[in-house]
Amino acid sequence: MGDGFQAELAVHFLKGAMLFGKRLEVNFSKHPNITPGTDSHDYVNSNLNRFNRNAAKNYRYCCSPTKMIHLSTLPQDVTEEEVVNHVQEHGAIVNTKVFEMNGKKQALVQFESEEEAAEALVCKHATSLGGSIIRISFSQLQTI
Repeated sequence: MGDGFQAELAVHFLKGAMLFGKRLEVNFSKHPNITPGTDSHDYVNSNLNRFNRNAAKNYRYCCSPTKMIHLSTLPQDVTEEEVVNHVQEHGAIVNTKVFEMNGKKQALVQFESEEEAAEALVCKHATSLGGSIIRISFSQLQTI
């Protein structure tokens, strides 16, 4: 994590969450750093790191896993069907909504369970949809 506060958020919001049929156990590491290697990747300057720019704004949207995921950086011509097809392998979808905000296409997808939404986020964040690398986060909205 970039700093101690980010680590605290991760532990607070992810500890005990269900993922792939198992409960996550998230704790602080005794190691102060990660030794770079072939199995590690540095996200410090990655545009997939939501805390690089305007971190204070992004902290407000941190939450525990929810049934609802928010997809952004979607292609402008994406359809609701394409969004559903991209994530439906991870669980039963209750509702979807594709919308535009500030000229950018986004979507909300509500799953039957938090675990299904978490699996979709883990497996589909930073994947390609219609030529765009999409970003996925949990949404605090309860309904669409």
